[in-house]
Amino acid sequence: MKTGTLRVYAGPMYAGKTTSLLGELTIALDNDKRPLVIKPLIDNRYSDDDIVSHDGVSVNRVTGVKVLRLPVNDIPDLDQIEGIDALFIDEAQFFPNIGNAIDAYLEMGIDVVAVGLDMDSNGKPFGSMPVLLAKANRVVKLSANCSVCGDVATRTYRKPGVAKDQVLIGGAETYEPRCLEHWSPRNISIAPAA
Repeated sequence: MKTGTLRVYAGPMYAGKTTSLLGELTIALDNDKRPLVIKPLIDNRYSDDDIVSHDGVSVNRVTGVKVLRLPVNDIPDLDQIEGIDALFIDEAQFFPNIGNAIDAYLEMGIDVVAVGLDMDSNGKPFGSMPVLLAKANRVVKLSANCSVCGDVATRTYRKPGVAKDQVLIGGAETYEPRCLEHWSPRNISIAPAA
């Protein structure tokens, strides 16, 4: 049996990660793949039951594929992946155990596309992303436009006055894409993660 491949899209907020997942999903459907799309239960931005990009594009509306919401400590089990040949993971950084399960999915011939933040707003590697990036057959590092100067943004800046927890689900009210100069630790208003 042919093994699956792992493609990872990583970058800051507003870099087009979910849009990339949607593109990969559309290609898989065009090639008659049977997909499973998952997102973390804690992410209910824009929709409880769907994955919606920051620009309003909905996975279910565009592809008709239902999204499975899982608690962050869960991974798709054998019953959930039976009969699929493509797994799509949105906000992969929030699934701490997914990196360990990837090898089993790939050995079963399942292609995996994972998208997520490679760094938190303190510039630290985030969740399962380092493992996924290391295991990937293909990595696409995406960038956004800096909200201050318009240059290439590779970091996520957390606005002042919001909670200091590493995991804080939010959108434009909480985060901005920034270039390294305008993200710089000297400009960060929250304490580094322990």
